Amino acid sequence: MFVNRNLRLSKIHAIGFDLDHTLAHYDPVPVEELAFDLTKRKLVESKQYPSEILDLKYDPDFVIRGLVVDKKRGNLLKMDYFNFVSRGHHGLRELRSEDRERAYRSSRIRLSHENYASVDTLFHLPEVYLFACVIELLERTGQKKPDYTQVHNDVREMIDEAHRDGSLKSVITANLDRYIRVDHELRTVLEEFRRGGKKLFLLTNSDWTYADALLKHLLQRGRGAPSHWTEIFDLVVVESRKPSFFAANSPPEPVAEASSLPTPMNVVRGANGAYLERTLGAAGDEILYFGDHTYGDILLSKKALGWRTAMLVPELDREIRVTQDLAKEFDRLARLSAERHHLEIDKAALGRELRRLTLILGENDGADPVRRQEIAARIQAIPGEIARIEERCLELEPEIEGLRVKLDRAYNQYWGSIFREGNESSRFGHQLKDFACLYTSRVSNFLHYPMNYYFQSPIGYMPHDI
Repeated sequence: MFVNRNLRLSKIHAIGFDLDHTLAHYDPVPVEELAFDLTKRKLVESKQYPSEILDLKYDPDFVIRGLVVDKKRGNLLKMDYFNFVSRGHHGLRELRSEDRERAYRSSRIRLSHENYASVDTLFHLPEVYLFACVIELLERTGQKKPDYTQVHNDVREMIDEAHRDGSLKSVITANLDRYIRVDHELRTVLEEFRRGGKKLFLLTNSDWTYADALLKHLLQRGRGAPSHWTEIFDLVVVESRKPSFFAANSPPEPVAEASSLPTPMNVVRGANGAYLERTLGAAGDEILYFGDHTYGDILLSKKALGWRTAMLVPELDREIRVTQDLAKEFDRLARLSAERHHLEIDKAALGRELRRLTLILGENDGADPVRRQEIAARIQAIPGEIARIEERCLELEPEIEGLRVKLDRAYNQYWGSIFREGNESSRFGHQLKDFACLYTSRVSNFLHYPMNYYFQSPIGYMPHDI
């Protein structure tokens, strides 16, 4: 568990969970390929896109969370903490620095504008990659310049249809072992929460049939499993319509399919945040909610209802592993960068010394001739010292740059780390720090902590402290 804001678990009375990518972790490549293939077929069949689209293959590395789609220009962008566009692609082609500067340096990007769409969830990845592929194909085949916004809207509409008409979910539920990763400690951690006196709730936009299939697969396995997974929860809300759920006043509706359960009253459709809090007897910062969507799960639950938040970031495991595997390279980069930093300071000091001594020597103040000779000798020596520093800096530059590129591409060959951009936090990393009280890669990581644990954030050093 990683902590952005102090949280006493003993003060939490209710703990809630999203379903997709929170309790249910998908095997990313098979699920993303499935969504990609279903959507491209719908584009050809329903939107009359060229049949060559059917030959497109999914690249699971090309899109990461935290990117921004410029729908008007057909670009995919990565931004740093200050929303500065640091790298990008047009279709599948990397944007040159001059192209980025011409498009994005003249005015401040307002990400709330309709021209931009954030890649906030893992479900967005195949959609955005298909958008980039379609642009690449349409431009490569010599057709007129496509309407990028229309292409984006068409891809969005078709992948929404794949989710809505059941074509995606029916394939997943027919082969859960292929598409869903089972965390064998998930039920254990939920039971530990209950033993610790916490009320549990499920809050998902998925429908009852889909949620029931996934949670049966995840929670009704092995010795000691409940007769039905809903026994673990005090309240189940499906088709919740997040993020509007957190500020809406929609009434709860019964779920007819759940009427045969031993405790059907704890399963509802729709509802709203106020209803949930009344039902559970907990409100505001007494509730901790787990989700994977920076806006729809984390920001809105905190902003509208004051809930505490824990964000699920499955990518975290790989990023930590890469950082650990390349620890020696990171240390070497730090040492070389520090050496170059001190060399540049030394060079500047020598330049100041040279100007000062030259000024002294030029003054005819009757100084000791021996002293004047020493000054003259020092003036002659300084350029050689500066030249040696410059030579060493030239030696360091390619090694430093090579290490930077190697480390960057180890995370992702196109975009680098999901959490960083250069020495700054990426836009995604900044959102994670701002919105989530805690973050981790899976709910079962909570098993490592007692139910009264005090999660404390690390000391927030400022640059002058470091």
